[in-house]
Amino acid sequence: MNAPAQREIALPRLLHVGSGSLDRVGPLLGEHGFDLGRVLVGSGPGPSAALARRVVHSLRACGADVVHRANLCGRLDQAAAAAAYVIEAGVTTVVGVGGGRAIDPCKLAAARTGVDFVCVPTTISNDGISSPVASLVCRDGRRASHAARMPCGIVVDMEAVGRAPAATVRAGVGDLVSNLTACLDWRLAEHEGVARYDAFSAMIAESAARPALDLRELDSPQSREVVAQGLILSGLAMAAAGTSRPCSGAEHLFSHALDAKLGGRAALHGEQVALGCLIAAAAHESPLLETLEALFGRLGLPLHPQDVGLTHAQVVDAVRAAPDIRPDRWTILSRRAGEADALVARALGPDLSLVGRLAS
Repeated sequence: MNAPAQREIALPRLLHVGSGSLDRVGPLLGEHGFDLGRVLVGSGPGPSAALARRVVHSLRACGADVVHRANLCGRLDQAAAAAAYVIEAGVTTVVGVGGGRAIDPCKLAAARTGVDFVCVPTTISNDGISSPVASLVCRDGRRASHAARMPCGIVVDMEAVGRAPAATVRAGVGDLVSNLTACLDWRLAEHEGVARYDAFSAMIAESAARPALDLRELDSPQSREVVAQGLILSGLAMAAAGTSRPCSGAEHLFSHALDAKLGGRAALHGEQVALGCLIAAAAHESPLLETLEALFGRLGLPLHPQDVGLTHAQVVDAVRAAPDIRPDRWTILSRRAGEADALVARALGPDLSLVGRLAS
C-alpha cells in the first residue's frame, strides 16, 4: 500500500507585526523578495484610504510603480475587475490595505492571476487576515466564499489596529473563539460519516483560539496582539486543512443566515459569530458555553440578540435557516435546528418581548 502523500503548505514568506509598520511596507517587501515592478494597492473609500496612502508612499520611496484603487467594498465584480487590471497592466504584486471588504477583492484577484498578495489589515475583526478564502458579495446581493490563497506576506500595524473602533477588536475575538465550536462540529461530522476530521489542522485552530479565553481586556497592545496572532494562525489552520472547517461551523452558518436576511443591516461578522458560538455550544451541550459567557461578559461581546440590534425571532429564524446555507457542511444544527427556540433560550436567554407581554 502506498503511503499517504505529505501535505504541503505555502507559508507566508513575510510576517511582520509591530507599530509603524504601514510606513515600512516598501522596505519589508523589498527585503523579502517581492517584485515591486508594478504594484496594485487596494483599499476601501473610508479611513483605510488614508492609511493606504502611507503604504503607497512607502512603496514609491522604494522605486515601485504603484496604482492605488480606493473604492473596494467587498464585491465580487470588483475582484474580477482587479484581476483584469492585474493582467492588462502587468501587475507584479497586489497589496490589500484595510478590513475584509478591501482585502478580499485583492486576495481573490491575486489568487486568480497567480501574483503575490500582501495583506495589510488595519482592523483585526476577522480571520480574513491570513485565510485562503475570500468572502464577497455577488451581483444578486448574496455573500459567497471563494477559494483563494493564503497571503504571501502579512504586515500588521498594531498602532493602526489600536485606532480602529473597539467593536472591531471585539468582533475579532468572536471570530477567533469560533474555532472551538467549529472543531466540535468537525469532530461530530466525522463521527456521522460526512466529513474527514484532520487532527493536525484542528490542533492549530484550537491552539490559536485558547489564549483568547484568558483575556481580561482589549485595550492594551498585548491583548490586541493575542487576537491578531490568533487570527493569523487561524488562516494557517485553514490552509493546512484545505478547507475552512477548522474555523467555520454552525456559528458561521448562523451568521451567514443573518447576512442573507438583513443585508446591509447586519452586524459585524464577528459579533454575529459570537452569538452563534453561544448557540452552537448550547447545542453541543458543551461546558464551553459557560466559558464563553464569562469571556463575552468581561470583554463586552454580545450575549443577547438586542446587543447587536436583533430580535429573538430573527435569531431563531437564522438558527433554523443555517443548515440550508451550506447543505454540504454538516454541523450540530444539521441535527438540532428544529429545536431552535429551546437552543436560543438556553444560549441567549428568553424572548424579552414575550416576557414583557406576559408581565403586562
